[in-house]
Amino acid sequence: DDETSRDVSSTEISRVTVSKTSGDSASRAKGNLGGLLTNDVRVKRVTLMVCNMVGFLQVEDVHQVQAVISSYLTAGLYHLRSSKGIPDSFSGDRLYASWNGARVCSSHRVAAYHCAKDMCFDKTMSAKLSIGLASGEVKCGNMGCEGMKKYSYIGSLSSWVHVVERIGRSME
Repeated sequence: DDETSRDVSSTEISRVTVSKTSGDSASRAKGNLGGLLTNDVRVKRVTLMVCNMVGFLQVEDVHQVQAVISSYLTAGLYHLRSSKGIPDSFSGDRLYASWNGARVCSSHRVAAYHCAKDMCFDKTMSAKLSIGLASGEVKCGNMGCEGMKKYSYIGSLSSWVHVVERIGRSME
């Protein structure tokens, strides 16, 4: 067996052991790292969050875009980590996060609510936010293929959280 360590993400886990056996082209993560699941898909009750900056597309200066994104992510990540949330990804002005998926959080609904509230009232953020929260059952775990694998959520909750965020944005 050829054992190597590889960086996974900048969240609370910094290393994962990957095992590759001779004659087998598939690598697989193994073990349980501090409550984070590493290779199976399960049905779990989770809370998902989508956070969107309102009016972001109106920022025209490239340097200002970077400053706004940096401020938004720095404050958002602080609040996520303080509430035991997992930052899943960000794309443009959208930040995706979860509670009780990759890491156990018994009071995930309450923790997510407090995170969203704290983000909305954070004076260091230079933008208005529209946040969608949804709790329910999903299939979650490391999914994908050998070339691209990510901890993911599958189920109607994944779509519903976007609907809730859009409804909140339209109420402005």
